[in-house]
Amino acid sequence: MDKELKLILEELIKDFKNMKEVAAISFAGSSTSKRNDSLSDIDIDIFTYSDISVELREKIISKYAEYKEVGNDYWGQGDEFILKNKNIPIDIAYFGISWIEDIVNNILVNYNASVGYSTCFWYNIKNSDIIFDREGRFAKLKQISNCKYPVKLKKNIIEKNYPLLKNNISSYYNQISKAISRSDINSINHRLAGFMASYFDIIFAINEIPHPGEKRLINIIKNTCTKIPKNFEEDINNILKSAGNLDKELLVKLDSLIDNLDDII
Repeated sequence: MDKELKLILEELIKDFKNMKEVAAISFAGSSTSKRNDSLSDIDIDIFTYSDISVELREKIISKYAEYKEVGNDYWGQGDEFILKNKNIPIDIAYFGISWIEDIVNNILVNYNASVGYSTCFWYNIKNSDIIFDREGRFAKLKQISNCKYPVKLKKNIIEKNYPLLKNNISSYYNQISKAISRSDINSINHRLAGFMASYFDIIFAINEIPHPGEKRLINIIKNTCTKIPKNFEEDINNILKSAGNLDKELLVKLDSLIDNLDDII
């Protein structure tokens, strides 16, 4: 990070940390996990006691933005903008501090699994860099996140996600089979995305690695996991390439993916 950019970010962060609503601020995303590239933005997470109004967010961001989208709250509260004279995208996400504490407790204390992406928030907290922490609450979350992968959590993630691959009547596999018979390519795409989300969740759990999110998962698994299904990358590529063909051959390829996963569970 060049000196000028660092100074701009310091001013931006200062504006937010002076607000009474703000409990903590961190850098997150690919830059903190050393996986950023020329297409990556700068991710800033702001943890709050109460919501910051869109008007206040707009006032701060307007000082720094060449182009801005304030109130991009479609997947949670967030703002995105391009820094003036830098052409660097900034992505700010807002989370309630109590809410994120509950999320971490659900994962690392109660060992609750989700349908896909079970441990993404754990990964995010663990790999974030604290910029500001008013009461030390975020530092406590960081401390909790630096733990050994819980055996019970691993078990729960596999038990929740594996049946959805093929075992259950309502499994992704069976839904994809029906969609092929109906020539419903949109449904195939939808169910296949869910299938892959659960599949990757299982692989990260097997390897006892917190889930890093939705990007570059094949490369991350190849570089960080020791237990990888046979023909892992080849099977996934074949599945995705054949997904639009409305052909039962897709099911054969899904069977291969599941069979090879079985060998490492």
